[in-house]
Amino acid sequence: MRTILSVSMIFALIGMAYAHDGWVQSNVPRAAQGDMVYIDMQFGNHGNTHRDYKIWASKWDKEKAVFTLYTPRGEMIDLTESVMDLGVDEAKAFCGGATTYIDKNGYLSASFLAREKGIYIVDGRQDLVVSYAPERSIKCAKAIVGAVLSRRVNRIKPLRGYDSILGQELEVVPLNDPTGLAVGDTLSVQVLFKGVPLPDAHISFIPRGRELPPFGVENPYDVMTDMGGIASFTFDEANYHLIVMHVYTSESGELDGKAYAQTKYAASLTVIVNP
Repeated sequence: MRTILSVSMIFALIGMAYAHDGWVQSNVPRAAQGDMVYIDMQFGNHGNTHRDYKIWASKWDKEKAVFTLYTPRGEMIDLTESVMDLGVDEAKAFCGGATTYIDKNGYLSASFLAREKGIYIVDGRQDLVVSYAPERSIKCAKAIVGAVLSRRVNRIKPLRGYDSILGQELEVVPLNDPTGLAVGDTLSVQVLFKGVPLPDAHISFIPRGRELPPFGVENPYDVMTDMGGIASFTFDEANYHLIVMHVYTSESGELDGKAYAQTKYAASLTVIVNP
């Protein structure tokens, strides 16, 4: 049993700032052994206190982000070098040309071959001091894909390894297999902050394309974790769902020669729900 985290250093648990979120998502929840699996590394989720699941004009930083594939055998494969940029960036000016910025369009993408049966986990991480504020941004993301003998056979049979703890600073760990979900199924997750269960924390289960009500308005998509850091959600539609949460702290320091006055953590897990 893990020790429950003391939250005295946390001054906010809900995404009220303006930094973008990053997530990774697969083209399928389960693939047939021998299939290619395609992974998109997307950025956005900016509006409605990070609860709209929409791509924004920004990207994972290819110089700072690291993407790792965990295979059913426990191998760790670095996907970073094979990541492709599918967008076009443009330099734009405003204030009469006094200031310029880079408008980052599109998103990153990668792929892998599901050579063996079992669970594959894509782990995305980025840690940097943002340019527009003296704050550190630590982003952690997951996508989980199951490989089976045939996508039509044993689609619902649970696989093993989906609950592997990767050691992300802020991590969403599924407690039941997220690769065979269908409408009406319930997924339970445990939130770990620096390896310790995080109680009484806000987490959102956001269907793609669905506009959630403003934060604070009661709705089924916003859930609080219990004393063990666990939250559960029952899916009511076939769709991609972005499971996302934030932790903001007063941690300060210096990273890559840049000082920061606070630290903002974001974690996500993307799942696909079948009819």
